[in-house]
Amino acid sequence: MTDPTAVHPVEERASANSVRPARVVAGDSGGVSVPTQAVPRRRSRGRLATWALGVAMIALSLSWFGAWALPVAILAILLAVIALLARRAQPELAWWGLGLGIGAVACCLCWIAWGMQAAAELAVR
Repeated sequence: MTDPTAVHPVEERASANSVRPARVVAGDSGGVSVPTQAVPRRRSRGRLATWALGVAMIALSLSWFGAWALPVAILAILLAVIALLARRAQPELAWWGLGLGIGAVACCLCWIAWGMQAAAELAVR
């Protein structure tokens, strides 16, 4: 029989490629790999910038059809600003979200100006 405490080459390769260090524990079934410590959780990079960009894209798309997309655009701008203030956010996505949100607000303001002008022309008649 083989020595149950001996590490086989396949187990060495598997433990070298694994995330957690492992030790071999001899038991009734031979060598069993048991983790020695828990893996520290990786900090989230933050998904707020991604949400800001997604909401800004939706707001810009909706703003082409009417001024009722203004609240969505303001939400996108707020999410982007909060994402820029957070240190773990992705700044490129947050800046894009901010720019697209401002563009959506500009489109909504054009719709509001057009509506006010049309309402003023109707009031004159």
